[in-house]
Amino acid sequence: MSQRYTDHNPSNSWNDNNNRNSRHSSHDNRHSKQNGNPIGKWIQKRRRHRNNSSSSTSTPSGPVGTEARALQNIQRNAQHFHYPSQGFVTPVEHSLLYAMIQYPELYPESAVRKEIEEEEFDVYLEVKDDCDGGGGDGRKATTTATTTTTTTTTTDSSLQPARESYAQLSALLALSAEKNPAKATPEQSERSSNNSNTSSVEPSSQQLSIGQILCRKILRTITQYSDAHSLDRNHEIRELLNPVEKRCQLRNEQAALKQLLPAYAGYTLSLMTGNPLPLLIGAAALTGKDPMMEENTNVSGFRGMGGRTGNLETAGLLDECEDE
Repeated sequence: MSQRYTDHNPSNSWNDNNNRNSRHSSHDNRHSKQNGNPIGKWIQKRRRHRNNSSSSTSTPSGPVGTEARALQNIQRNAQHFHYPSQGFVTPVEHSLLYAMIQYPELYPESAVRKEIEEEEFDVYLEVKDDCDGGGGDGRKATTTATTTTTTTTTTDSSLQPARESYAQLSALLALSAEKNPAKATPEQSERSSNNSNTSSVEPSSQQLSIGQILCRKILRTITQYSDAHSLDRNHEIRELLNPVEKRCQLRNEQAALKQLLPAYAGYTLSLMTGNPLPLLIGAAALTGKDPMMEENTNVSGFRGMGGRTGNLETAGLLDECEDE
């Protein structure tokens, strides 16, 4: 009976085990060096940071560009002019006219005038429907119609008047008073003087500033709205202009504070050091040009135009002149 012979050398198995142990030890050494080395840790953190930043920038989290700027304008105007909580159907901040008024240096004055004349401002009055039926800051379209319809039926939604608000028009007027000069440009005035022999109505409109033309068009929208719903013109015009005047008053206080701070700081510095130079520098800020002069002139002109438009006798004559 033959016996099977196996070629088994103990030295070969010992060498194999030694090679495996050496490979494991070298791998462990590399892993420990990578974890223990500060540079390796910094490289790993940088890689993770790049991966996270690339994944976050690939999907923008919110609006950007023009839309983001419009949302910022809406939030600011809602705070200063008390927008209704449910918002407007047509936000004025998304319109081309709002951008023209906000950045007058980017658009020709003739283009702004044409846009004002072609704009339909009544679309900026309508407030979104409140699903909960709450109050909000919006105003009713008619007062008399509300009292008559509530006596007959209050369940039919078609008979309920739409909610209206002048807040957007007030914000647009305030922006125009802030950004645009109180008088027409010399080029526009020269053009009106050249055309003075051809028409008696055109020169007066050409000599008006951007803010005055905008105010006249908005006031005409308000008077047409108030006449159509049997509302008092003076009350509606005051509701339009009061927020503009309050905003202008707030900006005057802020501008006065900015002018007084250097004077107070210079006075305090002069008392502490005995040097009159800081006081003189601070006083120079008080004698500078009033930064609110143009805006105050614009708002004062709006007030005068509103008073004339609110008068029923003169308003009828003004409407006839504009229709011509």
